[in-house]
Amino acid sequence: MSAEIKKLSTKAQAAAAERYAALYKKALPGSGGIEKSRIEIATFNRSSTLEEFQKVGLGLETVVIFRDESGLGHTGKILMNLPGQLLLEHSHVDTFVLRKEATLPDEFIKLSELINGFRGIVQYNSDGSVICDPTGNPQYIYPETDYQTVQAKDGLTAYPAGQTEDIVKIFPGKSETFKAIYGDGVLFADTAQVVYTPPGINPDQIPEKLLPLTEEVRNEQAITTKRMIYLTQGMNVLLPKNTRHAFLGGLNGCVYLEFSTPSMDEADRYTDKRVIR
Repeated sequence: MSAEIKKLSTKAQAAAAERYAALYKKALPGSGGIEKSRIEIATFNRSSTLEEFQKVGLGLETVVIFRDESGLGHTGKILMNLPGQLLLEHSHVDTFVLRKEATLPDEFIKLSELINGFRGIVQYNSDGSVICDPTGNPQYIYPETDYQTVQAKDGLTAYPAGQTEDIVKIFPGKSETFKAIYGDGVLFADTAQVVYTPPGINPDQIPEKLLPLTEEVRNEQAITTKRMIYLTQGMNVLLPKNTRHAFLGGLNGCVYLEFSTPSMDEADRYTDKRVIR
């Protein structure tokens, strides 16, 4: 699988980092701010200009990724959307690492055929940065040169019981909880569960001021989910694994916390096939 490569210039990345740092400071005034070098600028291969990035992209700080030998653990992130900026629709599903010579079941697909740029399961430092070799290339726990990394085509089908001897490792799909701490926005997610709503807030009522933005992204972006949830300060929303979801920042942007099982960004499934994560 290949895709046109789109990159932000160094100047545009610096400008985006400045805007995220200002948003971070508004949301977390007692935190001491954030070093701009710690802000990951996620363009998803959809932006070559700052204007394009302000429509589709994400800024984030990974606080911690912990993943033990069994593939279990936890992750904490601070996610930031600029005003009107969309985090593209994606889902987190169970990932299976197979022996290189294993026969692939019909209901499964290799991630190298599903995800642009997939080269294997990478190794992370505890702060969420990818461990690299001396030349700056990512180090892989399970490189595609030596293993097959696969997911069910529908994200749900169980691996055939008669072929489990081919499985080297299972990485469960990520489940996560979002907690909004600044601004607001719209979460597109059919199977999300609203865990807590502050008094006076109706999560199923999208403010009229945000409806033109939601209509625009539905017309322009790859979004398949029907339900829209209004996410504002204090709300907690749970997204079980294999929940397709996208998030649109409101008129003042949005900052929200993510508490989850371990992240494995390289295995996220995006609806828009142009994405490279």
